[in-house]
Amino acid sequence: MRAEVLARLLLSGPDALPGKVRGLKLIGARIAGRLWLAGGRWESFVELHDCYFDTGAVLSEAHAGTVRLDGCWLPRLDASRLDTAGDLVLARCTIPYGVRLTDAQIGTDLIANYLTVGGDQFGRGFSADGLTVHQDFEADRLTSDGEVSLRTARVGGRLSLRGAQLHGRPGKPNCLNAARLTVGSTCYLTGWRDPKGNSAWTPQSRDPSAGPLAGSAAAAAQAAAQAQLNNVPDVRYSRAQYDPGPYHTGAVPGPFHGGGVPAPRPVLANDDDADDGDQEEREQSMYGQDFGDGADDGTIPFRAYGGVRLDDAHFEAAVLINNAEFHLNGKQELSLRRIQTPELRFTTKTPPTGTVALSRARVGNLVDTHTAWPRNHKVRLTGFSYEALRPPEGTNYPVGQRIDWLDAGLDKFRPEPYEQLAAALRRDGLDDDARHVQYAKQRRRARTLPLPGRLWYRLQDITVGYGYRPGRAALWLLAAWLVGTLWFAWHQPEPIKHDEHPHWNAALYSASLVLPIVNFGQDGWAPAGFSQWLSAALVVTGWVLASTVVTGATRVLQRG
Repeated sequence: MRAEVLARLLLSGPDALPGKVRGLKLIGARIAGRLWLAGGRWESFVELHDCYFDTGAVLSEAHAGTVRLDGCWLPRLDASRLDTAGDLVLARCTIPYGVRLTDAQIGTDLIANYLTVGGDQFGRGFSADGLTVHQDFEADRLTSDGEVSLRTARVGGRLSLRGAQLHGRPGKPNCLNAARLTVGSTCYLTGWRDPKGNSAWTPQSRDPSAGPLAGSAAAAAQAAAQAQLNNVPDVRYSRAQYDPGPYHTGAVPGPFHGGGVPAPRPVLANDDDADDGDQEEREQSMYGQDFGDGADDGTIPFRAYGGVRLDDAHFEAAVLINNAEFHLNGKQELSLRRIQTPELRFTTKTPPTGTVALSRARVGNLVDTHTAWPRNHKVRLTGFSYEALRPPEGTNYPVGQRIDWLDAGLDKFRPEPYEQLAAALRRDGLDDDARHVQYAKQRRRARTLPLPGRLWYRLQDITVGYGYRPGRAALWLLAAWLVGTLWFAWHQPEPIKHDEHPHWNAALYSASLVLPIVNFGQDGWAPAGFSQWLSAALVVTGWVLASTVVTGATRVLQRG
C-alpha cells in the first residue's frame, strides 16, 4: 500500500455508516513511501499489525484518537507534539533509527512493551522530553541502543521499565535521562517475569524486508529464528540490512545493535476463527503483566549500560529498584539527586559499578539491603534525608551493617549522613543503635585528623568512648578505685590533726577521691609526696569518668 493512500484514508476517508464506528485496521501490509501525517487530524481508531514501512512515519503535531502499532517495523517514528485522545501503542515494534515523542500529549496510556529502538544521529533511541501521559507509561522489555530521554516528562499513573535493556552510546554519559520527571504513582526499575504459558513474543532474526509471514510459514520461521538465536546470542544489524532510504539526509546514524527483536504476531489463515483465549493471550503480552512485588526467580533483570539520571524527579507513590543491574564506568552515575518520594526501595542483588548519588534527596521510607550499595567510596549522601529505615520483608539489617554502609560508601568523612542515620534510629526508638552510630562517627572523624588530634581522640575512645560508652567509663572508674585502694592500703597518710586519730579505711578513702561528690567520712587525712599526686590524679579522673557515667545513666532514665 502506498503511504499517500493510507494518509488519505485517515485524513479524508469515507464517513462512518449509521451505527458503525469509523476506523482503520491493517494486518501484514507493506507501506511504500513515507507516511506523512504531520499536522493532520483524525478521530478514528488506527491499528496496524505486523506492517513494514519502507521509509518511516511522521506524525508531528497531529491530533488523533487511538494509534496502535503492534509488531511493526519502520526505520523511524517522528511524533513530536502528537496529541492523542486515547492510547499510543508501540508494542513489539522495531524502529532502528529511534522514536521521537518530544512534547507529545497522550490522552490515556503509552504502551511500549517489547519495543526495540536504535539511536538517531544524536545518540538517542527514545526521545520524549516534555512528554505528557495522562495514565500509565509501560515499557516492559524495552530494548534501546541509544539514550532514553524523558526530561521534564509527566506520567499520571505508573512508569514501568521492567526488564528493560538500555544501552548508552559511546561518548554519551547516560542511557536513561529522566531529570525533572513527574510520576503520579510508582516507578519500576525492576526485573521482568515471564507470564506463565505466554508464547506471544519470540525473537526475530530474518530480514524484515522479506515482508510479513502468515499461517504455518510464520510459525516455522519463528521456530527457526529461535533455534538460530539459541546458538548466536547477539544478533547485529548492519546498514545493509536496514537501509533508511530517502527519510534520512546527510550523515546516517551508526548501525543499530540489538539482541532478539520482537517477531510479528502469527497471522492465522482465518483470523476471525481465532479463539478468545489466543486473543486474550496476545493482549496480555502487549500490555505487560501484573504490578505486584514479584519474585526474582525466573526474571530478566533491568539492565542499564550507562548512566541513569533521575535528578529532581517527583514520585507520588514509590521508586522500586529491584533485580536491576547498573553497568557504569568512568564518571557515569545512578543519579537520584533531589528526588522526592514516599518510599525508595533499593534492593539490587549486586551493587552498581559506579557512583550512586542521593544528595539532597527526600525519602519517606528507605527500604534497602546491605549488598545493594557500592563499597568503593562512591555513595553521595550529602543532604540525603529519610524518615524511617525499613529492611525488606523477612530480612534483618543490623546497625553494624548500617554503619559499614556509611564507612564503605562515603569517599570522605561527612558528619551529616551519620547524624541522619542516628536521627532515623531514634525515631524508631532504637536509642542504643543511635549511640553506636554516633560513636562510629567520632571514630571516622578521628582518622581524618593530624597526629596530635588522632592521639587525643584515641585517648577519648579508650577511656570514655567519646561519651557514648558509659560502661567503659565505669570500668576505668573501678580500675582507678582499685589502684588507689591498693596504694593507700600500704601507704597510710598522716592525719591532718596529730591529736586526732580517725579510723582509717583505704577503700573508702579511695572511693571519696574518685567520687568527689560523695563523702565517706575520710576527710581527716593529709597525703604527702607521691600519695598527694596520686590523690589529685584520682580526683581529676573521678570527675571526668563519673560525669560520663552519670550522663549515660541519665539517657537510660530519660528513655525509660
